[in-house]
Amino acid sequence: MKKSFPIILAISIALILAMTFTGPVYAKKLIIFAGGPAGGTFQVVAQSVATYKPIKEMDYNIKVQSSGGSTENLRKVNSGKAHFGTVYSGHVYAGRNGLMVNDATKYENVMAMAYLYEAPAQLVVRKGSGIKSVKDLEGMKVGVGNAGSGAYAYCEQFFTHLGMWD
Repeated sequence: MKKSFPIILAISIALILAMTFTGPVYAKKLIIFAGGPAGGTFQVVAQSVATYKPIKEMDYNIKVQSSGGSTENLRKVNSGKAHFGTVYSGHVYAGRNGLMVNDATKYENVMAMAYLYEAPAQLVVRKGSGIKSVKDLEGMKVGVGNAGSGAYAYCEQFFTHLGMWD
């Protein structure tokens, strides 16, 4: 041990001097941006923001994470697991006020900061299906989107209001 002590001391001093006099270490601040399902509009929006040249030139490294979508992003941002997320404005309002379907939590650590685009929704059925009204869908399987997505949440709200959510 006595013979290795000078070597350990010399290495320690060299490391301290190297860290002291090598100048500032520069690292960009990491920002997590919750997008949406891979290939979906929310994911494309988040990726576009992250790769926009003026953003890339700033002191931030934006990491885009795929997610289930709008309501999952609301929860991620509220909990601090993401810094930003694409969320439908109706979900921000409902979440902040404890009005989400089957979720009375008040998500008070979120706020809307930018308008991105309009997103009208359509309920579509196959031509010749015999379905003439929403009530004709009772008991049928309906594709409503991924759990955690805005499409799913809005369908859940819509069909629950009609007494048809199962």
